[in-house]
Amino acid sequence: MEELPPLLRLPQHLRRCIYDFVGLASLGSDGLHLSRTIPNKFDLHGRPVDPPASPPSTFHGLLLSCRTIYAEAAAVIYSGNLFVLRYNPADPEPLRPLHALTPTALASLTSLSIILNQASCHQHCGHADYGFCCVDGRDDDGWSGLVRCKLGHGNTHQLPLLAHSLLGCQDADVFAAAQNLLTKWRLAAACLSHIPAGRLELALVCDIDPHHERAREVASLIIEPLLIIPQLRDCRIRLCKIPDAALQQIAQDGVLQARRIAPPPYYSPKPSTRTQASLVGLPRELRLRILEYTDLIAPGREVTWSRQDQAYFTAARGDDLDGDDVRVFYHCWTSSRPSPSYLGCFCRRRHAAFSLACKCWAPPSPLFLVCRILCEDAQFTFFSRNRFIIHDYKTSKIWALPFFPEYENYPGTRFAASQFLRDVIPTHCLAYLRFLELVFPPYLAQTWPRGDDHPVLQDWQATIDWLLDKVNAPALTLRLAGAEGHYGSPYQYHNRISKSDAIDIATAHMDLTPPLKALGDIGLARFFAYFPCPWELVLARHQRYHMRPRMEAKQRQFKASFERMVLGDRYETQYANGREEPEPSFWAEAHHRL
Repeated sequence: MEELPPLLRLPQHLRRCIYDFVGLASLGSDGLHLSRTIPNKFDLHGRPVDPPASPPSTFHGLLLSCRTIYAEAAAVIYSGNLFVLRYNPADPEPLRPLHALTPTALASLTSLSIILNQASCHQHCGHADYGFCCVDGRDDDGWSGLVRCKLGHGNTHQLPLLAHSLLGCQDADVFAAAQNLLTKWRLAAACLSHIPAGRLELALVCDIDPHHERAREVASLIIEPLLIIPQLRDCRIRLCKIPDAALQQIAQDGVLQARRIAPPPYYSPKPSTRTQASLVGLPRELRLRILEYTDLIAPGREVTWSRQDQAYFTAARGDDLDGDDVRVFYHCWTSSRPSPSYLGCFCRRRHAAFSLACKCWAPPSPLFLVCRILCEDAQFTFFSRNRFIIHDYKTSKIWALPFFPEYENYPGTRFAASQFLRDVIPTHCLAYLRFLELVFPPYLAQTWPRGDDHPVLQDWQATIDWLLDKVNAPALTLRLAGAEGHYGSPYQYHNRISKSDAIDIATAHMDLTPPLKALGDIGLARFFAYFPCPWELVLARHQRYHMRPRMEAKQRQFKASFERMVLGDRYETQYANGREEPEPSFWAEAHHRL
């Protein structure tokens, strides 16, 4: 009788230890990466997506040794690593590797990403991006995912599906290409129909042009094959590079159905207006009370908008609310496990995507679309029950400036606050605002708009004049704030500024307030201001510590001068009887300002 190879003479649990030691698996049985390494990710076409912790050559021989070892090793490899399959339109059989998997491999597969079309990087594509989503960032931020993407793999993006007409193709040809993709995807999904239920974690990416008239139809057809796959352990779906309410809903339905949390569409009851009618029939006070238990109320009751983001989001920190990760509500890929730099970005705030791991807050668009009555109630709840923080540039680094190094002119044609008040918030909703905070980064002296004839300041004056009969001033609290310089900002190279620059900065701050006096004259409820005292920057570093009490007193005078200018004789009353300024906003707490 032929003697067994030495490896097969060992007990199975010892052989598994050897497989782990040589690097066959980088994921634990719970789907989380092992503490001693990072997850390996392989393209099913045979190419490693990222340099793995253990090159395939170290264990390729195991797969060729004998049938028994192949079965054990293949099961470990396919259950213990992340796999990616990309659809290449130029390949006649782009999803062929999935069809080529053996029954052992298919039954062992635990994590698979299928990228049918990728209009922006959604995951790690080498060393250039460090896992940053390239939608998150701007050209002028050297640490943004967008800049890193352009440097490292700017040629890997595709046009959105159905958008090839931009190149002059006929619409029929565009849809035919989409039909071809759908056909191949259905066949690939049929292969996955044999996997055990509750085992596979599937990520599906197919970025569609949301403006195409058949975008929803194609999105539904992309989701449909998931119904033939047994229940998934987890599912992530992305259908568009940018947020889109309709595609977002399709992605959400697909995930819930794939995980059997929601029934398939053919089991769903027909739409009914009964719930809508019953809610509308309630007294308005009860409707508003019910709406306060929806996502119309942001975490921490604070909504942020900035010139860079051009969208509502919250900077609320989870540790302030329920002990979660500090970025759980706005940076989901930094708080979920495994890190989305391996699984991809499926953030619903940045894409038309859905994942149960994403807790990022966004306004609930469907509540504004039910009917006119509920839309008005939703708008009132949203704008009256939240603080609104408007950043003149960006929120992720409130001390950052748009260009680097110095620049000569204000980087815009008007303040972000003017844009928000005139173009973003519906005019009739201005009267609902109860707390508005306008935040400016630490612009350099030569950057601030100066002089009554400056177009930005003229627009600011016109905006406030336009606003006077539209806001409910006696119910509105307004705060004007400025961020201080920080390591990484231009001020690290301006540890000392001249007295002339300090005067220019202080004057620029004061120039913001004269238009606001008109709000004070019509009964603005409360007004607060905080700007860093520029005189501190005139001092050398060793002098600042000894001059701290004097600088703090000067800061209090600086603050009071702002508030008196707007409120006039009513300044004393807002601090009367022990009244204090409202608590700092999240950005101020995070940077230990206010």
